[in-house]
Amino acid sequence: MLNWRRLFHFVAFGFCSLPAAAYADVDIAVVGAMSGPFTKIGQEFQQGTKGAVEAINETGGLLGEKINVLVRDDSCDADTAKEIAEELAELNVAFVMGHLCSDASIAASDIYEKNGIIQISPASTNPDLTERGLKSVFRTTGRDDTQGFVIAEHILRSFQTKTLGIVYGGNSYSRGVAEVAKSFLNQGGMQEAFFEEAPPEEPYDFSAIFERIRGDGVNLVLYPGLPGPIISFLTQAKQTGVDVQLVGGDAFTGLEITEENRRLFDGVQFSFQPDPADDRRNKKLTQMYVARGYYPESFTFYSYAAVQIWSQAVERAESLDAVAVAETLRTNTFDSVLGEVAFDAKGDISNPGFVMYFFNKGKRYYVE
Repeated sequence: MLNWRRLFHFVAFGFCSLPAAAYADVDIAVVGAMSGPFTKIGQEFQQGTKGAVEAINETGGLLGEKINVLVRDDSCDADTAKEIAEELAELNVAFVMGHLCSDASIAASDIYEKNGIIQISPASTNPDLTERGLKSVFRTTGRDDTQGFVIAEHILRSFQTKTLGIVYGGNSYSRGVAEVAKSFLNQGGMQEAFFEEAPPEEPYDFSAIFERIRGDGVNLVLYPGLPGPIISFLTQAKQTGVDVQLVGGDAFTGLEITEENRRLFDGVQFSFQPDPADDRRNKKLTQMYVARGYYPESFTFYSYAAVQIWSQAVERAESLDAVAVAETLRTNTFDSVLGEVAFDAKGDISNPGFVMYFFNKGKRYYVE
């Protein structure tokens, strides 16, 4: 079906833009893994996106029009992400806040590029997302080549005398972080006892990896896994008496911590970006969410920022045209809940810092 509105208002990359016309309400989408082991992060995606849209609509909307939000669940699956991207192109969305997993973001990004849809991911860290020369793709998170370095540096500084094993999941995020960290660890003089892929499917039986841990005397495991497998790893380790220090990546912020399981995570360390909830400039925003019964953290702010930044670019470009907006994103600085933000020519954020955290009694704290 010919997409008439996109032809006249969002002209795909590679074609000449036509004069702007009057807009109807502006549709955007928040896309990511929204259910199952990703429920917590899915809530953060939605809360951040809808909170930013509400603030924009309350102050006159975007180019004088109201923003509507569509929600889609890709389950961190690349094929599902492609189907959703095609659907959103047919629905004439102007912007996608997403996806969560790098495999899904990468799979969908070519479709967004072809259809003139700006994509800003708050969570996809694999370098390939922005290394392919696409003009419509951006992210408000850092990259695995930075995250892997920070994790390796932390391990070399804090756990140099421990025996290391590295486990990775069967996705580009997990393997990417593990490989980068491994390279830097090896350069720093630390060799792993093993580099093993985690069980690919539920119920995630880690018994073979636990045998390697016992046999090699491993007491430190780097495993930048997704929430579901990580909970299985920790649960099975406790049940079988495997005692290791676990270090992971930013997906650990998605662990669903309850009163029943909160002690399971004690001592676990992981990388993530500085939490904007700690920034006093976000105090009123945090209070707004809390008054509604929701405590914002992690990807809530990185999603909120993605919408903020995109809307500012649209206003400065005075157009929803993806070519104009992408150029504005790459050549301007924007105020956001993350502070002052800019993007480089690839679409990567200008301040991609990662820090280390640890869990204690269900709460997370910065590693000093």
